[in-house]
Amino acid sequence: MIMMNNFDKCVEKMRHDYLPSLQNMDAIPLSALNSAQLPEAGIYVLYEGSTPVYVGRTGKMKARLKQHGYKNSNHFSASFAFILAKKSALAKGVDCNRNRKELAADPGFGFKEAKYAVSCMSFRYVAIIDPIEQTLFEVYAALELNTEHNSFDSH
Repeated sequence: MIMMNNFDKCVEKMRHDYLPSLQNMDAIPLSALNSAQLPEAGIYVLYEGSTPVYVGRTGKMKARLKQHGYKNSNHFSASFAFILAKKSALAKGVDCNRNRKELAADPGFGFKEAKYAVSCMSFRYVAIIDPIEQTLFEVYAALELNTEHNSFDSH
């Protein structure tokens, strides 16, 4: 009899429990966040229409989701919006060889518009308390859902 190790058990849980739970729930508009009953910790996926575009993990679900599209969020707390703004700015030929604070403050960079775009998205989530399972499922979900904006590059 083959025994599964902890990693294999975790992957099986992701494949058979977490991912189906995430995919089978109705998407919630970020605009309805205040009335949503959410777990404290877990993984969330942001959707543009029906397309999953970004997977994130958090220990404070509602607060973290608000940060992504809140108009007063900065370049660290609205990291996904910053990614979107940078991608758009590069496509327009904007010089992005500046620090994050300078880029976010430049109206030509489009950070404000990117935060608004994120605020119009919807999300799905799965409650996961264990930080190791959160970390693994964030990567697993990004790969399985083929989210274009997740990068695990540490640079």
